[in-house]
Amino acid sequence: MASKFPKKITLEWSTSKRKGKVFFDYNQNARGKTIASVYSLRPTADANVPMTIDWEKLDDILPSDFTITNSPDIIREHDAWLGILSAKQDIGKLISQAEQIS
Repeated sequence: MASKFPKKITLEWSTSKRKGKVFFDYNQNARGKTIASVYSLRPTADANVPMTIDWEKLDDILPSDFTITNSPDIIREHDAWLGILSAKQDIGKLISQAEQIS
C-alpha cells in the first residue's frame, strides 16, 4: 500500500535516512510536553531566539537574525502565534494539501 505522505515529509527517525526531507514529529504535539520551543533562548553567544515567521519570508532570513535583543520588537510587530489555540486545523486536510503539491 502506498504511503499517504508526500515524498518530502517523513516519519523516519534516522537522520541519515531522511536527508532533504522534513521530519514531522507528531509525538511532540501533546499537552504537558516539555520541549524547547519557539521563543526559547538558545545557548549561543548572541542568545538566539527561535522565531515564528511567515512562509513568504523564509528565503530572506537567517536563524541568527533573531536574538534576545530584537525579539520583543519583532513579536510586538507580528506575533504569528497569536490565536494559535483558537485556530484549529485538520491534519487530514493538511496532508491532502501536501500530497497535491508534491
